[in-house]
Amino acid sequence: MGGVEWGECWAERRVGVEEARVAEGVLERDDPVELMDWIVELASESADRDLAESCCARLARHRNAMVRGNAMLGFGHLARRFGRLDAHRVKRLVEIALRERSEYVRAQARSAAEDLRTFLAWEFEVIDADPDRADQSM
Repeated sequence: MGGVEWGECWAERRVGVEEARVAEGVLERDDPVELMDWIVELASESADRDLAESCCARLARHRNAMVRGNAMLGFGHLARRFGRLDAHRVKRLVEIALRERSEYVRAQARSAAEDLRTFLAWEFEVIDADPDRADQSM
């Protein structure tokens, strides 16, 4: 590897290590207000798909509905940016969120399901929690 390439590679690696440290700190603080914005930023800007996907998956189970909903939004961003996600993990989390009690989480899960269908060709059975509405496929 030439000097410039090695330098670029090392700089990228340092950024990844720093990003992982930041993620660890944000997740440890567990402040819902911070997490809501941070997870969308991470999914939109991180070069580390694995880290971003793992953080979205973790926050998809958070106690705060806004955090859970934004984690769903993050999956959509990742699908659009990278064109691949762990189907076994992510699809199940989105399917669970589509049945969530929180309308915000369901709306973000529907948006994510559309992105996952568009960019990854995944199919979802969408069930709205409102009993007056019929089930529909997505």
